[in-house]
Amino acid sequence: MNSLIFGVVFLTFLSCEQTASRPKVKLDDPQTVKDTCDNPDATISCSFLNMPSSLTNTLTIAGNQGEEMVITGTVYHADGKSVYPGIIIYAYHTDSKGYYSKKGTETGVQKWHGRLHGWCKTDNNGNYIIKSIRPARYPDNTMPAHIHAAIKKETGEMYWISDFVFKDDDLVNEKYLSGIVHMVGGTGVVNLQKNANTWTGTRDIVLTD
Repeated sequence: MNSLIFGVVFLTFLSCEQTASRPKVKLDDPQTVKDTCDNPDATISCSFLNMPSSLTNTLTIAGNQGEEMVITGTVYHADGKSVYPGIIIYAYHTDSKGYYSKKGTETGVQKWHGRLHGWCKTDNNGNYIIKSIRPARYPDNTMPAHIHAAIKKETGEMYWISDFVFKDDDLVNEKYLSGIVHMVGGTGVVNLQKNANTWTGTRDIVLTD
């Protein structure tokens, strides 16, 4: 009988000791919470999570790590005539070598989009400005150089529009253009011209209502 009691006491003590020595994991511990936006195929809403609380109509991505580039334009309603104020534009692109290079401090989907990204908001006249560097093609030369872009309306609706591409890129050919005919925003082709040390161009964007 004594040996039975001793065994029960010993097992209870052992169980308590193991429980006490096991570290407790809080459910809200950052190490246990998965970043659902840390994914190259993350939902489009992830592209707008880290944007500043206050935006202007100018999106400045980069200015001295390649050939400077400025793209201006106006966003319109579906009729192509009525300007569309309050549209948030998110854009990201490769660096001057064709890579989505990183600072190392990116979070969420920007871990995949890289350091060259940003946001702006069309002004009362629907105008926007993108100041950055001219992106390069991917190293494998399978696609024209491009800028990815998504929009967010004041209603909360979000969708991707056709990429910004450049008229002088010989990969912007009939085959490429035929594959994007149904994308919102038209072909996305920008005719860049070099003025002094800066590439400049214009792209107007017509959205769906």
